[in-house]
Amino acid sequence: MLSRITWESRPIRHRPTGRGFKLSLPMSVEGPDPDGAFFHEETTLAYMSHQGALFPLRNAVALGSRLKLVVALPPKLGEGRLLKLVVKGTIVDVEAGEGDGAPPQVALRLESRYIIQADADESASGPVPPSSAPSL
Repeated sequence: MLSRITWESRPIRHRPTGRGFKLSLPMSVEGPDPDGAFFHEETTLAYMSHQGALFPLRNAVALGSRLKLVVALPPKLGEGRLLKLVVKGTIVDVEAGEGDGAPPQVALRLESRYIIQADADESASGPVPPSSAPSL
C-alpha cells in the first residue's frame, strides 16, 4: 500500500517540475538569521510554484523562520512597467550548495497572500520605504 505524503511535508526540490517554474529572476530576501539579527541579501530565484520557492542564500537561516521575498518580474509581464512580487514564507529545508563555495539552497513554503507592486523608482507616489525593523 502506498503511503500518502502531503506536498507541505515534501521538500520543494523533489516536486515534479510540471507543478512550478525554473526561473532565474533577481530578488531580495529579508529575515532573521539564527541569532535573530535582521539581514537583507540580493540573490536569484531558482524555482517557484504556487506553494514554494527555492533559491541560494549566503546568510545562515534556521528551519521554521519566516522570510520576505521581493522578486523582480520580467518587464513583459508588466507591459513594460517594472513590477515586483512580494511574498512571505517559512523555511522548510536548507540544503548544502552544489560545488565548492556555492551557497546553500533554501526551500520556502509560501503563504497564499502576495502583493504585486510597481518599482519604487517608477511609481509617482511609490510604496512606503522599508523601515529598519523587519515586517515579518
